[in-house]
Amino acid sequence: MQTLEESFDIWQSKVNDMVKEHPLQIISWESTRRCNLKCKHCGSPSENVKLGEELTTDEVIGAFKQIEQDFDMSQFRHINITGGEPFVRKDLVYILGQISQSPHYRNIDIQTNGVILGKNPNLIGRLKQVGVTGIGVSIDGNREVHDSFRGMNGSYELAIKAAKNAVDSGLTVTVSTVAHAKNLDQIPELYRISKEEIGSRYFRIMTIDPLGRADLNKKYLLSHKQTMGVIDFLKKEHIKNFENYSDPKQTIIELGCCGWTGIENEGRVRPFIFHCIAGISNLGILYDGKLAACSNIPREFGFEGDLRKDSIKNVWDNKYVKHRNFEWKKTGECQSCEEWNYCHGGPMHKMKTNDSRTDCIYQNIKH
Repeated sequence: MQTLEESFDIWQSKVNDMVKEHPLQIISWESTRRCNLKCKHCGSPSENVKLGEELTTDEVIGAFKQIEQDFDMSQFRHINITGGEPFVRKDLVYILGQISQSPHYRNIDIQTNGVILGKNPNLIGRLKQVGVTGIGVSIDGNREVHDSFRGMNGSYELAIKAAKNAVDSGLTVTVSTVAHAKNLDQIPELYRISKEEIGSRYFRIMTIDPLGRADLNKKYLLSHKQTMGVIDFLKKEHIKNFENYSDPKQTIIELGCCGWTGIENEGRVRPFIFHCIAGISNLGILYDGKLAACSNIPREFGFEGDLRKDSIKNVWDNKYVKHRNFEWKKTGECQSCEEWNYCHGGPMHKMKTNDSRTDCIYQNIKH
């Protein structure tokens, strides 16, 4: 019988193969940096962003057509659309209608705050017609906390409505919650609401990162003890319920891409083992056409190319060195970490320009 370490070694060998081959599997499209809310934790705020540089309708459509023409699409899985708030793009449905004429672009997820979708329930039917299969709705506390966090009265009710309508329409729905110092006591109730009242397929928890506005609102950041509390909750609920996850009516609880949690926790805080896929199988297209590894990585970290100037295929094949060669990330606590060979320095969105990182959830748990 395999030991735990041997099982992870097999998994790590597969990760190494993925790095070498780096097949394009996911496109993360930051559709816009414009937004109809001003959330206190936003890692992609619109401040100091040249919104006029946003890709035009034709440029977006052309980029997706170029990718389909130039790449081997045999392993391609889906498009993940983020923002800003994607639905402030009035051409979003039109763009999806154009690109979903291709058989490769008929599995599309959209991450939203739910305001526009909650106000326009008929929009969901149109989304299903243009390749959208999943909706991620952000709900970050009870009505009072969510509305305060999001900066808009009524945003909680609209998010709940959007999520329920999407479930009723047959879309795969994820309720995403950012765990922060002001909502930890509400997470169990949010999980219950996601399961019993919304019926979402996933309940995803992200621990707050000190990026964007969250870096200016440090009172929301988690202590080591609070982080451990989140992990304990996830682990308890996952172990209690994972045997039922094959039932599509069940809600799967999971930790988002916050980082490696250790071999004692991976596969127990989410139904998969984490490794950052930015620049490995995930291509990021930013709002202004810059080519990144993931739309969550801070812009000051740089980008790999510009689709307005460069061949996307050429950039994917010949850039992304920092994302596929991890040794440069072996700094600070990583130098002596016993689980480096599994983690490789954690998610790229936590890296800083001086090659340090905002935090390490594994080290937080250990402490």
